[in-house]
Amino acid sequence: MWTYLKNRRPAALLTDRLRLSASSLTARRLSLFPTRIALTFHSPISVKLEKLPTSRARTFKKKIRKWAPRNDKLIAISNGIREELITRLKVSPNSIDVVFNPVVTPEMTDLAKEPVEESFFDTGVPVLITAGRMTEPKDFETLLRAFRIVKDQMPCHLLILGEHGKQYERLMLLVKDLGLAKDVTFPGFKKNPYKYIARSSVFVLSSKWEGFGNVLVEALALGVPVVSTDCPIGPREILEHGRLGKLVPVGNAPKMASAIIETLNQPPDMKLAKRTMERYTVDRSTDGYLKALGLLDQGLK
Repeated sequence: MWTYLKNRRPAALLTDRLRLSASSLTARRLSLFPTRIALTFHSPISVKLEKLPTSRARTFKKKIRKWAPRNDKLIAISNGIREELITRLKVSPNSIDVVFNPVVTPEMTDLAKEPVEESFFDTGVPVLITAGRMTEPKDFETLLRAFRIVKDQMPCHLLILGEHGKQYERLMLLVKDLGLAKDVTFPGFKKNPYKYIARSSVFVLSSKWEGFGNVLVEALALGVPVVSTDCPIGPREILEHGRLGKLVPVGNAPKMASAIIETLNQPPDMKLAKRTMERYTVDRSTDGYLKALGLLDQGLK
């Protein structure tokens, strides 16, 4: 690392792991070149601490408090993560900037216009959609139970995009048990999810936790109403405490179903949401990182 810094002399270096931050800071000292180093945080600190044994959690906190202040800047991808760094790890507020993920790209709109082959989009029946790897934190089980409730009140179809992870077989059994085999589609990973999202009636995020919730931004930017769990940490921030989409408790299928039905019966005006999502563009994110590193006025963009 120190050889790279010495020879290439980058203006800035971003790290997303504490140990990488520590080694980068040591390498900078050895290279004798003042590369600006930032440590980025992409997931909730609370979730990480809860998963660690007590002794390891204490060690992690000590390491953060030791190494974090030595970085030129700490960058959180949401205000929620920033608040956790301040309250849970006692990091100085002045050392942390918030830079949102560059979710909204110029290509999204064009990709959303590509045709789809799935016939259920042509039936006039509302299509609910979600996306994510089929793992326990995504809690697709609650979504399927909510969908069963919705299906009992109106015709609709559920499309679940994403890799068939550890929960796939279990979810398939649940679909069968709920009598939804003809009403739920698992097409796997799709290189272009936007064309499916743009044609759907509601995007539903059922997660137990999220580092941010990029898919919510994508759906709103494409003008699709959303229903999301009020999970840590991103959804409440993205949806502005429910102003841009409905928030429901984690793991509560009846309330999720109710929010979906309300959204289908009274679709919201998406103009405000689409304008608000402009804060998540590539240009905004790039400027945010350059500003945080003190490089915005140096013509590096």
